[in-house]
Amino acid sequence: MSSNFDVVIIGAGITGTGVAYELSKKKLKIALIDKAPFPFQGASKANSGIIHAGYDDPPGSLRAKLVVRGNFLYSRWAEELGFDLKRPGSIVVAFNEEELETIKKEKIQGDERGVPGLKILGGRELFEIEPLLNREAIAGLYAPSAGVVCPMEVVSYLFKGAVRNGVVPFLNHRVIGFEKEGDIVTAVLIGEEKIHGEIVINASGVWGDVVSSMAGIDKYKIIPRKGEYILLDPNEKYMVNHILFPTPTMVSKGILVIPTITGDVLIGPTAQNLDDDHREDTFTTEEGLKEVIEKASHIVPSLSTKLTIKTFAGIRAQPNTNDFIIEGYDEPSNFINVIGIRSPGLTSAPAIAEYVEDIVEKKIGGLQEDPSAITEPFVKPDEVKLALSGQAGWGFALTPHLDSPSYPMVGASAQWGIEKEIYNFTCFTDKGLGVDLSGVFQNELIKFILSRGFKKEDVCYRFPGSWQVIEGKCGGEK
Repeated sequence: MSSNFDVVIIGAGITGTGVAYELSKKKLKIALIDKAPFPFQGASKANSGIIHAGYDDPPGSLRAKLVVRGNFLYSRWAEELGFDLKRPGSIVVAFNEEELETIKKEKIQGDERGVPGLKILGGRELFEIEPLLNREAIAGLYAPSAGVVCPMEVVSYLFKGAVRNGVVPFLNHRVIGFEKEGDIVTAVLIGEEKIHGEIVINASGVWGDVVSSMAGIDKYKIIPRKGEYILLDPNEKYMVNHILFPTPTMVSKGILVIPTITGDVLIGPTAQNLDDDHREDTFTTEEGLKEVIEKASHIVPSLSTKLTIKTFAGIRAQPNTNDFIIEGYDEPSNFINVIGIRSPGLTSAPAIAEYVEDIVEKKIGGLQEDPSAITEPFVKPDEVKLALSGQAGWGFALTPHLDSPSYPMVGASAQWGIEKEIYNFTCFTDKGLGVDLSGVFQNELIKFILSRGFKKEDVCYRFPGSWQVIEGKCGGEK
């Protein structure tokens, strides 16, 4: 079986869905492939959710070029699609004279790049806007344009916006190779299916170098870099007003304290390079979580993990070039790599999509606007308003004593193509980033999924094989 498209995109994370959404506004037939059963299952589901201001990436790098533009374009994406975006601003904290010199250099870089409103704060002015900050801090670089989003929500809205405009998703399909004729990739192989495309775009995240090698471009190496996080329930003892960074190092932007889009507090991530065979090692570790707590507490001493919601880890795609790899080739002449999208990849996503669109346009020989393309925001149900109006079901939650969604909100998830994966339901219906991943909520969710006609052996947590209901002996006779 085969299908024909103008553009085939491999990878449905923030990069792939962003490119798909922007190209869906053109007169193109587009396919979007991902090995997971739903988008954002890679780094896009497990990152800091920060829209960086753009002052600290290396001068002359593609990262530095695209991050400021991406920050600016996020407001347009939020307006077009309807996802939540807040701009609390960020502060890079300096604790000694050496770190002060570093943030002064970052301010100069940011000013040169047009980052708005940068300011070095110190003393009373610093602690007035961030009273919970460690009193040993001597200064901070304030950036008002820094923001926060829920990355899972952004990718979901990009995906739905792209599909609404005609993009055809091939989810749960792993790319196993390519067919080539001369200097052209003629087909993407996904099992027994072939997807033919005039242009093939590789946005496959931590697997980017593997897919690139399949196409004959093997000069790049992606290093899996694990980042561990702790998500905390809101508490006045550590509720900060801004995104708080330590002064960065050559390896990482450091362990942060982040007021999330949903009002929780996120701390992390670590930065641990892994071997090739650990590209999907998202296990947290005792050592990693201890590092998160220790370094985050240095910034905000009142932090406490007593109200921990969950811990989690994500794998970032760290390229051996230390920069984004976004380029077309003479051979294969219809292949485009969009790989090595490490931090600030989430922020840069709208600008990356623009950049890739320009490459596609040059390869195809011009793109036409699609007048039928829709760029209207998706409207979220106001659960409180609907409950007060007396509409059926909106006042009843799966787990009333937790911060859980109402039954109609869970049911509405089906509009996004969600079927039987518990994780996907929680991502689309949870008011936070994981409060309702409790056993009580999952049990009720399993009952709900079964009520839709699925068999017990069909119910998975996230990927096929992660079964949630096993009948038989389990700790005793059942």
